[in-house]
Amino acid sequence: MSFRGKALGLLVAVSTLSGYELTVDSSSRQLYQGEPLRLVYRFAHAASDKGIDFRFAAPELAHFQVLQSHAEERHEAGADIWEKSYVIAPMQGGELSTGRAAMNVAERTYTQDAWGQWMPSVAWQQHLFEPVTLFANPVPGGVQAVGAFALQAVVDRNVTDSGQPVRLTLSLSGCGNLETAEPLRMAIAGVSVFEEGHTQNAAWEEGCYSNELNRTFALVGEQDFTIPSVSFRSFDPATQRIVTASSLPIPVHVRAAAEPRVKKKNMKEETMTIWSLAAGGVAGFVLGVALTLFAVRRRSKEERVRFDSLRTALVALFGYLDDPDAKKSAEALERHLYEGADAPDPKGIATLLGRLKQGKRKAD
Repeated sequence: MSFRGKALGLLVAVSTLSGYELTVDSSSRQLYQGEPLRLVYRFAHAASDKGIDFRFAAPELAHFQVLQSHAEERHEAGADIWEKSYVIAPMQGGELSTGRAAMNVAERTYTQDAWGQWMPSVAWQQHLFEPVTLFANPVPGGVQAVGAFALQAVVDRNVTDSGQPVRLTLSLSGCGNLETAEPLRMAIAGVSVFEEGHTQNAAWEEGCYSNELNRTFALVGEQDFTIPSVSFRSFDPATQRIVTASSLPIPVHVRAAAEPRVKKKNMKEETMTIWSLAAGGVAGFVLGVALTLFAVRRRSKEERVRFDSLRTALVALFGYLDDPDAKKSAEALERHLYEGADAPDPKGIATLLGRLKQGKRKAD
């Protein structure tokens, strides 16, 4: 086992008698709480060795925030290399350990049976990565993130109509950790603000965790307004200072809504309109009277065959007992009135009496 230190880094190498090589590469030994670092676990073995299956047991990474992870394989200088990289950030100060990781390897072995025959078999061997110990310094209070960032505000237009939206994009970019940062907010007096969404892109590039966060808003106002400056405070580990990134205020001009045009009518059109309305009113009145008279007439005809009670209907049916339908209806009414049977349909009886009064009888 050998340890080789690097500037702002640590390389732990483990060589075993089996020909496997395990290394852990850390981008920093000492950093600040919330500051990203990169861990790379590397496992190399000869292509012709006895390993037939490999399974990685990940480290615990307790007290660390995992920002990204990625695994890849490649063939290099006659060896197969497997790497697992993490971008992590300590969530508390003090001395912290990544925890132990391991590579479990299934190797071909041979055992001799009772008859002296050598039989192939598989045995699992565990090869350990040494844990990495780091020290995280605390950061001052009142900061929103750890890193150095720039803040920019961009709008899709500076002039708009009343009630039409202006889209504002706040872009925060730089080197550091934005995962724990509070979302950027926007509030303007007299303006309706609607959050439309956000995007974030991050990657480890040249020793830096490059981060970009975009948040979009729709702003709707009835009169001119100014988008205020937005500020973002962070702790820069490189300068060990609190830095503030700010956007510039942006004025927006809102054009007043156009008044609807009203077309003026000439006297001839107004006169024709008045006469048209009058004629329509008279026609409607006449039609209403005609419909009313027709309805009254229909009611008067219906009242001639409508009876106020079933007893009255029974008396009326007694005058037409020579008609089989009248006799049957009279018997049904008697059963209902005196024996408690179900009542016959009053509309059917009224229709029957109307037919009988017109002299339309059926013979037995």
